[in-house]
Amino acid sequence: MSALVQPGTLLLSAPEMLDPNFMHTVVLLVDHSDEGAFGLVVNRPIDARVRDAFPGHDHLGSVDLRLRTGGPVGGETLQILHRLPAHTVHGETRGAELAPGVFVGGDIDVIAQLLDDPHEMDPRVRFVVGYSGWGAGQLEAEIAQDAWVPLPATPELVFSADDTEVLWRRALRSVEGGGSSLASLPPDPSWN
Repeated sequence: MSALVQPGTLLLSAPEMLDPNFMHTVVLLVDHSDEGAFGLVVNRPIDARVRDAFPGHDHLGSVDLRLRTGGPVGGETLQILHRLPAHTVHGETRGAELAPGVFVGGDIDVIAQLLDDPHEMDPRVRFVVGYSGWGAGQLEAEIAQDAWVPLPATPELVFSADDTEVLWRRALRSVEGGGSSLASLPPDPSWN
């Protein structure tokens, strides 16, 4: 397994990727082993709100923050990405650090209590429905075919307020050795 595709890596879809599930996406790799890989798209907000997912929750039941889709698999699952330190409070974890300042998971009640104002979560917390998954060797094969461009994750990219395409282009521009030229390519060369 390549060091480039460890958890905490961003996978930027190649400009040629036409699959509507992944066209112009930025995926945060959460887990990668010999058995497969699991990641979350970070740049696809959806119309549903946090309050829709937690209607009876004391802190989150009125939060208007948009949910995001993490990928085409497991639409009934919900993951939490956040910028809160991964310490414990009363024995409850706040999640695992994937990259410096980027955490996944944790106890929802602990996370909600740690936020000063749940209505101002957007720059610090993402609620992600569904995920992206790859079988054994599938992600490595796709990277070898240049379907994905790996990039180390940063909180600024993972928690960006930019929409899908703007964040994807900004992330590609930050790739050393030609990312700027990739960011300006259309998905299909015939579109030129």
